[in-house]
Amino acid sequence: SVMYQNDARSDIIKEFIHEYQAHGVIDVVLSGCHTYAIETNKIKEASREAGANYMSLETDYSKQDIGQIRTRLEAFIELLG
Repeated sequence: SVMYQNDARSDIIKEFIHEYQAHGVIDVVLSGCHTYAIETNKIKEASREAGANYMSLETDYSKQDIGQIRTRLEAFIELLG
């Protein structure tokens, strides 16, 4: 969520990717809430610049999308292989 401008967020994401040797980043976005989605492109760009795969996972936190989320996560994990 972004309630204020944070220009260092991209740098912090890149640092975490390198520090933890992350192969992927999952950006969980609350559907219908623009404050959660506003930095999706910046997170995606920072992830790719740091050499990590990126997935945006949109949910409304209901149980109705559990199957879809599971499938997407399994595919992402397979991609990271």
